Amino acid sequence: MLQESIWKMSGTGGTSSFQKRGKAKIVSIPGTRPSIHNSQLLLSSGIPSLDYLVGGGLPVGTIILIEQDKYDVYSKLLLKYFLAEGVMNDHILMLASLDLHPKVIMEDLPASTDTEPDESPKSAADKQMTIAWRYQTQVTQPTTFHNNRFGHNYDLTKSMDAGLLSCIDLTLWNGTEREDGKGILKNDNYWSLLQYIRKRIEAGNLSTSSKKAKTNVMRLALHSMGSPLWGWEFGHQERDHRWHDLTTFMHMLRALVRTSFSVCMVTVPSHLFADPALILRLQTLSDFVVRLESFQGSDKETNPVFKDYHGLFHIVKLAAINSMVPPMLDSTDWVFKLKRRKLTIERLHLPPELSETVSRSQEDPNVKHTGPVCMGEKLPKNLDF
Repeated sequence: MLQESIWKMSGTGGTSSFQKRGKAKIVSIPGTRPSIHNSQLLLSSGIPSLDYLVGGGLPVGTIILIEQDKYDVYSKLLLKYFLAEGVMNDHILMLASLDLHPKVIMEDLPASTDTEPDESPKSAADKQMTIAWRYQTQVTQPTTFHNNRFGHNYDLTKSMDAGLLSCIDLTLWNGTEREDGKGILKNDNYWSLLQYIRKRIEAGNLSTSSKKAKTNVMRLALHSMGSPLWGWEFGHQERDHRWHDLTTFMHMLRALVRTSFSVCMVTVPSHLFADPALILRLQTLSDFVVRLESFQGSDKETNPVFKDYHGLFHIVKLAAINSMVPPMLDSTDWVFKLKRRKLTIERLHLPPELSETVSRSQEDPNVKHTGPVCMGEKLPKNLDF
């Protein structure tokens, strides 16, 4: 009725002056989805548990910094998951590495699988029986995040088919490609890589200033940035705070990523940096920062508390994109473990019962208990019930 009255008031014989415009065409990029929190375009890192920790996925236009474990075993797996997810979604890929040839990394990507064995009822019942009584009343939260259908499942025991790698838009950089001319960076490796990334963004029509419709995103993977093979002399340059090239490169890289449809994952050997100011600046120039602390070769490897895990997963920084605060996590203690087929990130759960040696090691050896505590006697402060 309201529409008919408007037609009569217009006096055009049933034709309204208010013309209905056509719906705007929304370009759907494969492998992406908008965030439910801030509508930011997200893509999967390849690991559902990591996507959960960063707020549902990696926002387009951001940099995630991975501080490597000591032997670069698990940080390299995160890089492979990131690249494998790009292959499955036909994203534009660019991999740069000087420590290991990029072709070797691409040939060892995990194969994707859509089926995953379910947990048997017996094993689920056994797990329920071993939960401590104090945790049974708490609200259960997912620890392996299998409900996330954003990314793909991968099998680390199998390598990705070479036919899939031959069909994608892939650029490998190992330092042999050089750019003519000098910029503000004295290091030729950083300057050359920066120019290659800039040209790749322009060739792929990925810049946000371009008016052409965006149909794809680019994944940048930079392996072991700042290692000695990149021209970093730890002897005198770092001691004299002369890391201008590395920090300037990260600043310019962030400007390129922020103004393009791309996401960058950078791994750095932070355990080699003697100056703590360097890693602090790299963290400031990144949007997300995580650190992997492997138990391999440390005292924690034989600690019964960590017997089911392979290392600690430290969340150093979370980005606040189009929001006032970063994602809020319900826990601060995270661990990772490498199963036979996959890498998972879980909450740290203490075992329900510790052995007698572990319980005694937690007590102060200077405090001696000769008998039962009498009524009115003060308890030592180091006791924890």
